[in-house]
Amino acid sequence: MNIYAANPPEKIPSKLIEVQATGWYAEQVQSWKKHIAEHPDDKSGWLEYYKAAEYAGLSSQELENLAQQVSEKFPDSFEANYVSFKQLGWQNAGITALKNALQKAAKSKSLEANLQVEKMMLAELQLDNTSRSAIAQNIFDSKAIHTSLLNYSYNVLMSVGYNGILVVNGEAATIPIWMLQDVMGIRRDIKILNLDLAENTAYLSEWLKINQLKSKEAEKSITIIKNLPEFNPEKEFYYALTLSRNQLHNIEDRLYVVGLASIHKNSNFDNYSTLKENIESKFLIDYLTVDFNGEPKTATGRIYESNYILPFLLLKEYYDKTGNNEASERWQELILSLADRSQIKNRVSMLLNKKPGKPLQSFKKVELDIKELDKKLVKIKGNLYASAFEVNNKEYWFYLNYLFKNGYKELYEKSATDLKKYDELTATLLSNFHYTPENYEAAQISKYPMAKNLEFPAMDMSHEAAKAYCEWLTVQYNQQNNRKYKKVQFRLPTQKEWTMAALGSKGFTSWNLEENSITALKDFEKNKKVVATFNLAENTVLYPWWQWGLEHGRSIKNQKGCYLANVKVPEDITCPAGIKGDGFTMMSQVGAYFPNGMGLFDVIGNVGEMIDIPNKAMGGSWNHTAEKCTITSVNPYDGADSSVGFRIFMEVIEE
Repeated sequence: MNIYAANPPEKIPSKLIEVQATGWYAEQVQSWKKHIAEHPDDKSGWLEYYKAAEYAGLSSQELENLAQQVSEKFPDSFEANYVSFKQLGWQNAGITALKNALQKAAKSKSLEANLQVEKMMLAELQLDNTSRSAIAQNIFDSKAIHTSLLNYSYNVLMSVGYNGILVVNGEAATIPIWMLQDVMGIRRDIKILNLDLAENTAYLSEWLKINQLKSKEAEKSITIIKNLPEFNPEKEFYYALTLSRNQLHNIEDRLYVVGLASIHKNSNFDNYSTLKENIESKFLIDYLTVDFNGEPKTATGRIYESNYILPFLLLKEYYDKTGNNEASERWQELILSLADRSQIKNRVSMLLNKKPGKPLQSFKKVELDIKELDKKLVKIKGNLYASAFEVNNKEYWFYLNYLFKNGYKELYEKSATDLKKYDELTATLLSNFHYTPENYEAAQISKYPMAKNLEFPAMDMSHEAAKAYCEWLTVQYNQQNNRKYKKVQFRLPTQKEWTMAALGSKGFTSWNLEENSITALKDFEKNKKVVATFNLAENTVLYPWWQWGLEHGRSIKNQKGCYLANVKVPEDITCPAGIKGDGFTMMSQVGAYFPNGMGLFDVIGNVGEMIDIPNKAMGGSWNHTAEKCTITSVNPYDGADSSVGFRIFMEVIEE
């Protein structure tokens, strides 16, 4: 028995006005199917049947078959042309079908009134701003669009920076934004790119030209999402939260939510401050708490309310991190209210009740030379900094002595070095380079030989020990009175972060090495002023001295044949400057060689530097040959190792 047989069919509203559950559309498919079986000549019934099938998510083949039936039964009719347009989209054949449909609809006021959305999209496709504005005014005057959708669209615009480019799709996410721009003059500085229209290459080409944007030829909307930021790094691109994950899958790791849109960034971006500013200073949110208009629950603007949950969750997370419990609870209340209305309260509650990550251990405050620490930090990109030097014995021994003196026994044992794994000769040799209470005391006397060992990189600690040091330093820094930043987090870098820091290019645009370009001296010998730009996808750079000339980015030696880093070199080699090998048998003091373009020392050689993945070090060491000491070298190690240390990276959480 057909369970839908008793249900009378209902007209399918535009998604600009109302969005029903998929099940409702499926029910209407059955109801309209029954209706046209009984009234096969009802043109409007066939059209409603098609719209119900489209919104219910029937397969492309099923929709094509249905459109074919309409065309065969009512050839060259408004309905036949309209469903042909829906099938063909905004390609030339689809546009022709739409124009035919509009021409036939002109004889009927009711039909014409229902095609304002299509007319507005067509005006934009033809880049006819005058017509688009006139149609926008007609739609606005008709009051067909609920206020909630206009409020939502207003907040989308408020999520975008000045002169930003906003990528959207779908009529419901686009038409209200154009209306706000055309009728009310709101945020006309923002350029809107609708991905449905962008399928038309002629329109896309002209749109890019008008907005002075570069792109590949014959671009498709699915690839332009990735390529527009790549070819226009000076512009800011934003993506509406209504876009699907499939459309954003190739750039998801570069998107940062800043409201009801995400900004595209090739480097780490502190989106909390922008998110907070947009939501708390620019958004209209009163309508989310009080329904002044009595809109139905299925109003499109009400359905879109669920998109607020993600940015509001991030804002709550910001207040959790900064310890503002009152603000956190206020946003949580609104989040749960929205989740309840969107029928996803259980899922959202699970997120809110999820246990936070392990809190930082509480450490007794100790006075640090905070000015010296701040001075060593070099900006990498955005809010990410790195120490100019590898962590040396002076710093690490201070930490170990702190743990020893203050009774952090378990952490001390985890962080201290155990030389039992070495043979007696090696252990004796290395003992002077490691912390003991006696070594620490002796090193405080500048004339004592042990003092020199404070300048060597710390080594032979476990990955967990390095992470613990970063956690301790985070807690200590955030307690210092004269610190430069209000709140920071020290940590080990990711592999991409380390590689781009090691490259040393201050103007890099992507965390993927091969997606960047560098500007280097083209002819070092003849004219130091001649520079050229080199694409790293086509030009290999192994070492961080490329600014002296591309050839220097491929050699670990300078012009005179002397080594520029502490690596494994046969001792019988002597360079013209009279230096044997690279000048050191094992480790060298940190900062003994030239820094890279950012001011980071020893990114190549000396000790391999840990990243956030255990047992992987970067950049090689004194115990690796030059070929294994490049800016992309990944050197595996097993536990604590005398050729592995670490460099601290720092994220600024709050200025």
